[in-house]
Amino acid sequence: MRAILVLFPCTIGLACAHLPLLSPLPAEDAHGIATRCRQAFPVQPWRATHTIFASLPFGQNGAVVGVTAVGSGGLHAVLLSPEGICLFDASQASGAADLTVHRAVSPFDRPGFATSLISDVGHAYLPPAGEPIAIGSYATGETVCRWSQAGETTDVVLRADGPRAVRTYRDVRLTRDIDLLGTAANGFFPAVELRVPGAGGYQLDMRLVDHE
Repeated sequence: MRAILVLFPCTIGLACAHLPLLSPLPAEDAHGIATRCRQAFPVQPWRATHTIFASLPFGQNGAVVGVTAVGSGGLHAVLLSPEGICLFDASQASGAADLTVHRAVSPFDRPGFATSLISDVGHAYLPPAGEPIAIGSYATGETVCRWSQAGETTDVVLRADGPRAVRTYRDVRLTRDIDLLGTAANGFFPAVELRVPGAGGYQLDMRLVDHE
């Protein structure tokens, strides 16, 4: 009986899990707010270079240079060593589910790395498709645009000075928490910090070098 009593609240907790609640805002404000939320992402086509410091599990940290290009043809991502050696090169055509890995040296050739990297780039720099399904505010006061597609929910968080965070959920579980730091120029923020929570989680600190 004790085991049943202990497990019962856990079961209730899982059943009651939900996305952060949004309090609705006046409908006449929605269009302007959605426009401001899209300012979290650069206008395509674009090309950008970042220095990236990765904080990985078990202290496996490291720094690379990332070069990313996005346009009508799709997305192209390259990782270089600080000395300029190509460590990883992959692309994904617009509308395609699969990606093509052109080069990957160890440890960037491990299973799942390419998919994870392209997903990180997409969540940090590519806007969600379509219109927000909801616009409202968190209990803490920030204005939020919420998109939902293919089982994934994306919240773009606005503060008085513009977009400040992008949070992605799979079902109700937070999968990426992205902070946008500094003053943006054409949708590019001086610094972007991406965190993937969980036991195998990691953090990417991305500093903008240049963009066009």
